[in-house]
Amino acid sequence: MAKKFRKYLLLSPAMLAAFVSAVPVMAETKAADAYTVKVESGYLAVRSEPSFDAENELEALYTGDIFYVMYDEDDTYAYGYSESGKEGYVNKNYLVEAYNIASGIRTHASEGMAWLETDYFSMYLPGDIEWEYEVVDNETIRISYTPAKEDGYGGHVVTIKAYDWSDNGYADLPSWSVAGLSNEKKFIAIYPTDVQFNPEDAGQAAEYRRLLEVAERMDCEDEKLAKDNPFDVKE
Repeated sequence: MAKKFRKYLLLSPAMLAAFVSAVPVMAETKAADAYTVKVESGYLAVRSEPSFDAENELEALYTGDIFYVMYDEDDTYAYGYSESGKEGYVNKNYLVEAYNIASGIRTHASEGMAWLETDYFSMYLPGDIEWEYEVVDNETIRISYTPAKEDGYGGHVVTIKAYDWSDNGYADLPSWSVAGLSNEKKFIAIYPTDVQFNPEDAGQAAEYRRLLEVAERMDCEDEKLAKDNPFDVKE
C-alpha cells in the first residue's frame, strides 16, 4: 500500500475575498515515515515478531522498496508497513530515509490563486475553481478537477513527478514538460491526452480548460512560458 492521502481545496468567492482556504481531510493514512530498503544481497524480511526467525517472516523486501515506519520497537527493530500494506517488524539497520515529494505539504489562498506547497516546490492554480491533490507515492502528486472527477470523468489536470537526474523514464510519455529543476531532482509535469471532463457540461469544460491552461505553463525550458511558470522549485 503506497502512502496515500487525499485533500480537497474548496474555494468560494467569499473565501477568496478573505484569502482563506478550506482543506478538509478526506482520507488519512496511518502516521508513518517513509524509508527505502537497502540490502547488499538477499532481502529484508517483514516479520510478525521483532526477532530473527525463519518462522515469523511475512514478506520479503528488496533494495529500493519502500517501508513506512510507525515507531521504533527497540535498537534493532522498527514497526510499520510495506507498500503492499503488510504490517510487521523489520531490521531498521537496512533502512535509509526516503525522498518524499509531499514532505511538508500544505495549501493556502493568495491574490486569487490557490497554492500547493511542499518542502521542495510551490505551485498555483486558479483559486475560484474546485481542485484537489492526491499523493500517489513518494515521487508523485496528482492534481484533479474535482467536479469532473466526482462525475466519473477522471478530472486529471496534471501530475507532478520527481525524477533523479539520471532517470529519463518520462521521455517516452505522450505529453510532458519539465516544470522545474533542483540540484537533486527533475520535476516533470505529465498531462492527460484524453477528455477528462463531461463534454456535455459547458461549465465543467470551461473551468477544466482554465486549470489546464495554467498547468501547461509549467515549463522551465520554454523561454516564453518560463516567465509565467506557476511552478517554482525551492532550493
